[in-house]
Parts: sequence; structure tokens; C-alpha cells
Amino acid sequence: MPYDISIKKVSLAGASGNLGPAILKELLKSGLFDITVLTREASTHKFPEEVKVVKVDYTNLESLTKALEGQDALVSAVATLAVPSQRMLIDAAVEAGVKRIIPSEFGCSLHNPRVRALPVYSNKVQIEDHLHQLAVKGLTSYTLIFNGPFLDWGLRSGLFINFKERKAEVYDGGDQLISASRLSTAGKAVRRVLTHPRETADRAIFVKDIDVSQNQLLGLAMQLTPGEEWDVKHISTADLEKQSLEQIEKKEITPTTMLGLIKRAIFSPEFGNHFEHVHNSILGVRGITEPDLEELIASIFGTKHLE
Repeated sequence: MPYDISIKKVSLAGASGNLGPAILKELLKSGLFDITVLTREASTHKFPEEVKVVKVDYTNLESLTKALEGQDALVSAVATLAVPSQRMLIDAAVEAGVKRIIPSEFGCSLHNPRVRALPVYSNKVQIEDHLHQLAVKGLTSYTLIFNGPFLDWGLRSGLFINFKERKAEVYDGGDQLISASRLSTAGKAVRRVLTHPRETADRAIFVKDIDVSQNQLLGLAMQLTPGEEWDVKHISTADLEKQSLEQIEKKEITPTTMLGLIKRAIFSPEFGNHFEHVHNSILGVRGITEPDLEELIASIFGTKHLE
């Protein structure tokens, strides 16, 4: 497919999840796109008036193809559990003549062989391989966006530390630098990919806001709670991986099984989640400074500033 394409009409799947609203906000703020949001037929979520909302059946190729007709790009921000449904969504996009597809990656780099081999990422690997095959045939083009774990979401959800209960599970010593991004930064990356189709065609794009260690985050959180004791446990991500793989082999999968593998990918130095080379300059991503990080942590945990 020619890379000198113009992208005006954009469809967004997963617009009501954790990441989708940040992408939608950035696309709307730019004023550059006509946006269509794809929602499930049972959805009652309300979207801004300037957005066209189309209800689809994600299990029906014809329904998806009809919804994507006339669209220049498809952006998927569907949740991890819904990633397998992207296969039909992508096939529908190709059938409808969509020129650029951004699948729901937005996390650890699948270009690291160790990450790629973890079962929790198998569906994403299959989607990536499928897109590559379609691009080789000239049927569409794609961009993968890797931004590491979401910094703001991870702080709020307890991925890095459990501020509410003053607890922290520190992985692999906690000094490993992690490349992390805010949800809004992923939204900016999507916008810039859509406005730079040639430079971002059929490749992976890496972005980050900051490199930070788990111990740094814990230290900043402790500054917000002077005099209080924290329950800190040190955990090996190799042990988490071993436990998760044993559970999968025994078919005794629990909600924490896949989470253990995700933590292995994020926190282990061997899994490449410290991005040394990024495309921030191409995408206009400025990142944040350590003072910005302090303010972010203080705002999330309900304190105006750190002393």
C-alpha cells in the first residue's frame, strides 16, 4: 500500500476503556479528524456530540465492515481480554479499504524475544504477525505503539505501589529503570502517527514520558506519609513467572496468573522495558521531568505537593 496517504476519517474501538478516552480526547483536541467510535450494541456510554457513534457486532464481519467503510484509519484501544477480537476487526478494516491500522499494543515491547514468549502476550503476537502479513501483501499498513506501563493508571491501580494500604511489592530489587508513559502521552502518540503516516508505516514506534525505578516511586510516596510505616516485600519476578507457567500448565488459571507474567515483563531487567531509543522527537512527545513526576504522584494521592 502506498505510504503517501492522507488520514482524515478515523474509527476508534475501545473508546470507553482505560486508554480510549485519552486517545479520543487528543484526536478531538487536534481538530484534524472526523471521528467514528465503534461500540458494542449493548453499550450505553455517552460520547461528545461531535463524535459519530456506530454500534457494531464484534463477532460479525459484515457488521464491522459496513461500519468501517470510507474510513482512512482504525485505532484499537480494546482491553487485553478483547485483543483476540481484533482479528475480525482487522479483517473487516482490510475489506473496507482502511489504509492504516493501529492495534491495541500500548505496553511492553513485543520486539523483545523474552516478552514475546510470555503466554500473556500470545494474542498480541498473533495480531502483530497477521498485520505484517497483510502489509506485505499491500492490503493495508500498520503502526505498533510501545509506551511501557501507564504511569498514571499504574499509580492509581496499585501496579507500582499500594498507597492506600501503605504496602509495596518491590520486584527484582526495585532499582531497574522502567520506561513509563501517561495515558495522555499514548493519545498524543496516536495523533502524531496519524499525521505522519509515511514515517510510521509498518513499524514499531517507542515513546516514553520518563525512566523511573520502583524504588524511586516508593520513596516519593513515603515522602507523602512522614512517620508512617510501610509494609515492603521483595519479590522475584522469576518466581512469579514460574508460578504463572505452572498454573497455566495445570490449567489452574486465576486472575493473578497473567498478572504475574505482566509484572515479569515490566519489572525484570532482562525483558527490555527500559527503552533506550525512542521516537519522542518524531511524535512531539516531550516527556516529563522528575519535578513533574513528583507533582503527578502528589496529585494522584491527594496531596498538592511534596516537601
